[in-house]
Amino acid sequence: MTSVIRLSRDGLSAGAMEACSVVPPEAVLSGSATETGAMHYESKNGKFLIGTWECTPYAETLSYPETSEFCLVITGKVALTNPDGTVQTFGPGDSYIVPKGFEGRFEVLETLRKVYVLFND
Repeated sequence: MTSVIRLSRDGLSAGAMEACSVVPPEAVLSGSATETGAMHYESKNGKFLIGTWECTPYAETLSYPETSEFCLVITGKVALTNPDGTVQTFGPGDSYIVPKGFEGRFEVLETLRKVYVLFND
């Protein structure tokens, strides 16, 4: 693709959100993740992805051994617990980075929609 991809304020490009399943069932600690997503861009080698993801409240153990992620929260609220136990909460307009090697708790507190950028290095 060589054209600019516009994302609307609700985090969508040309298509609608579709049912998806990216949360590993074995990582879920509480709740039930009902997910939808839209892919906006994927590099030819699959190492760079940009999309929008929405999910209902749940909690999981998040482990990123090979991936870094940048997120911009569109709607909802999420809390991430660092390995040292500190908790950071993010809401609409907030952004955060989950670095490669992160292991901690990821909890959707209110149905969350985020634009994400994944880099697999």
